[in-house]
Amino acid sequence: MSDERGAGDPGVALETRVEALAREIATAVNEGQIEQREFLRELAVNLLRDEVQVSGPSAAAVPAEPLGSFNPFGIGIPLLLMGAVLVFLFPPVGLLMFAAAAVMIAWGVGTTLFAHS
Repeated sequence: MSDERGAGDPGVALETRVEALAREIATAVNEGQIEQREFLRELAVNLLRDEVQVSGPSAAAVPAEPLGSFNPFGIGIPLLLMGAVLVFLFPPVGLLMFAAAAVMIAWGVGTTLFAHS
């Protein structure tokens, strides 16, 4: 199996060592009482998770979230639908929903037009 990965790769020795340590931990967990094996397994996983330091990409490498992620047009459509239902059940609330939908749709269209110009 190590022949496939490349004999001169320093990562192969590290992978082999990690696999040996994992087998050793599994053997130790299996030697425990049957009732304790699940606890020991979870303990080993949690300890490993807590001890291993994984460094992610630097902040400069992560692309920034676009500023225009809020979509008022997308919020206006459900408000319009809710207003259409509520105008028959409770007209003041339905009309308020229509007004809110109109503001949100106008905001979304205006933002789109000004962003592209």
